[in-house]
Amino acid sequence: MPRRTSYQPGVPCWVDCITPDLTGAQRFYGDLFGWEFVDEDGDYRLVTLDGELIGGLGTAPPGRWGGAAWNVYLATKDADRTRADVEDGGGTVVMGPVPAGEDGRLFLAVDPQGAPVGFWEGHHAQGVVLADEVGAVCGHDLVVPRADAAERFYGGLFGFRTGRHPAGAADGEGPVTLDLHGTARAGLVEDPAARPGWIPYIGVDDLVTAEADALAAGARPMGRSTESRTVLRDPWGAVFGITRPSSEF
Repeated sequence: MPRRTSYQPGVPCWVDCITPDLTGAQRFYGDLFGWEFVDEDGDYRLVTLDGELIGGLGTAPPGRWGGAAWNVYLATKDADRTRADVEDGGGTVVMGPVPAGEDGRLFLAVDPQGAPVGFWEGHHAQGVVLADEVGAVCGHDLVVPRADAAERFYGGLFGFRTGRHPAGAADGEGPVTLDLHGTARAGLVEDPAARPGWIPYIGVDDLVTAEADALAAGARPMGRSTESRTVLRDPWGAVFGITRPSSEF
């Protein structure tokens, strides 16, 4: 059972889904992935699998946007410094940093190309504990109009560089990735027509069966399917992916 208890700065370390229907979303994701939910604070739930922490699910604070979205958070050792770096790099901070109980602080921003992104400064274990297996987070994509602009912004924050990992690719090219210190940490999808954003992928045993189950429960396909990954929109509009577990970003 792959467990992670610390994350270097810049690495995706936490995901949560903000939804207008907390009860319905718990049923949808619980049935699809076998998740269980633990009350954390008001309208926020910790998501667990076999007793291990894998993410969060909640509703937006009163007065804020009431839609649905999956958020991906990058680890930081200093939220205040990272906030300043985000603004210096052309991003826009929309909330925080704010305390998250006794566990740490977080803030939410939009990068210069319009992709929402979160940042997490953990006081203890810094985020997701269980990862890279069925039912847990197994990777992330960043979808943006321009890969070079993403490299410039996230490189300025943490040192990310674009890479390409041809191993196993039929065409010998492989996907473009966001690399940190030589390790791929996320896929980098350049698509000027798509809505910019970070997408978390959840591991499944059988991609075809999991997609069929999700569609039967009200999800919609997003049209970016491959042999190993499928992107979906949940019944309330939050975008997520499903994939076969692997060691890749």
